[in-house]
Amino acid sequence: MTDVDPSVTASAERRIEHATHAIRSMSQDLADEVAPRPTWATRLSALTREAPIQSLAIAFLIGVLVARR
Repeated sequence: MTDVDPSVTASAERRIEHATHAIRSMSQDLADEVAPRPTWATRLSALTREAPIQSLAIAFLIGVLVARR
C-alpha cells in the first residue's frame, strides 16, 4: 500500500480550489462585460413584474384619468 503525504494532498486541494475560484471570477467578469446595460424600459418592466396587482390597477386608473384631460 502506498502512503500519501497529507501535505501534498492538502496542497493539491488548495491549488484546485484556487483554480476553481479563478475560473469562476473570470467567467463572472466576462458575463458582466457581455451583459447588456439595463435601459429605463428594462427597469420599468422589472418593477412592473415585482409590483402588487393593486398598485398596477391604481396606476392604470390614474393614467386613464390623466389621458382624458
